[in-house]
Amino acid sequence: MLKKKQSPKIDAAVAQSVNFEVSIADMARRSERRAWIVATCSVLVSLSLIGGYFYILPLKEKVPYIVLADPYSGTSTISRLEDDLVNRRVTANEAVNRSNIAHFVLARESYDLALTNLRDWPTVMTMAAPQVARPYLDLHSSSNERSPYKLYGTTKAIRVKILSIVLVGGGGGSPPKGATVRFQRSVYDKGNGSTVPLDSKIATMEFVYKPNLGMDDQNRVENPLGFQVLSYRVDNDYGSTPPPEAPAPGGAVADPNAVQPQAAAPTAAPMDPADMPSGAIAPGQIGAPTPAPAAVQPGAAYPTTPVTEAPGATAAGHPTPRSAANGGRR
Repeated sequence: MLKKKQSPKIDAAVAQSVNFEVSIADMARRSERRAWIVATCSVLVSLSLIGGYFYILPLKEKVPYIVLADPYSGTSTISRLEDDLVNRRVTANEAVNRSNIAHFVLARESYDLALTNLRDWPTVMTMAAPQVARPYLDLHSSSNERSPYKLYGTTKAIRVKILSIVLVGGGGGSPPKGATVRFQRSVYDKGNGSTVPLDSKIATMEFVYKPNLGMDDQNRVENPLGFQVLSYRVDNDYGSTPPPEAPAPGGAVADPNAVQPQAAAPTAAPMDPADMPSGAIAPGQIGAPTPAPAAVQPGAAYPTTPVTEAPGATAAGHPTPRSAANGGRR
């Protein structure tokens, strides 16, 4: 009988058939390995998502605010309830903006002949645009009869106290473009150290930063970031002016009725003109200074020289004894 010769292909097919079970087991192991890799990656991604979700929680936060109102000026400020109310957290940009605004308002509204040329004048001229600097030049012009120098001279000064600074604009990540500043002015007498409230004002300003603003080295020290005020307007704050200081020079307490012409008592002593400059306004009056009247009380005029007590006048609270000269019995 003739034997059929086996070809290499037949031997390969037989060998593959013999190793079929081995091949199936090998494929199962590789599939299982891939499944475990995919499952491990899925678990890691899920844990990352859960961690990020807890990191951004809570999605909504209720922040309480307190609105504080000044009983004298009516100025309202918003305070956020935080753990530290004294050392309030503030960003660097907000701190720089508030500092530049405060420096400009203090220099623009203050007056002290000893400090105007050294500090206030360079600060205003460095930070003000030409259209803002022109009214300031006109205010201190020698031809202006209402200039601070002619009203207060060298013995009196105007002190400014900033009440609040509210930045305007800056939504959507953009820097603020303006601010509203509330401040109070008072007249300080260098001779006796007394302070008389003058008025309350609201300043509205628009500003911008110009890093390429041309300045010399001295002005660059005053305004390193190129802060420039484009518009500036001051209006009267119609809130009530705070009461004046109670102690007066010499330990005496000033009579509040003596500075009000309508409610003046017949026996009140005339007001000392040195306590208030000519053209200033009395405490509680709001508006621009107006010339003082010729007489505050009927029949009583300002003395030519400061006096402390009129001859024959007695202190408040001690009535004058009645005699024949003033209608009493002999």
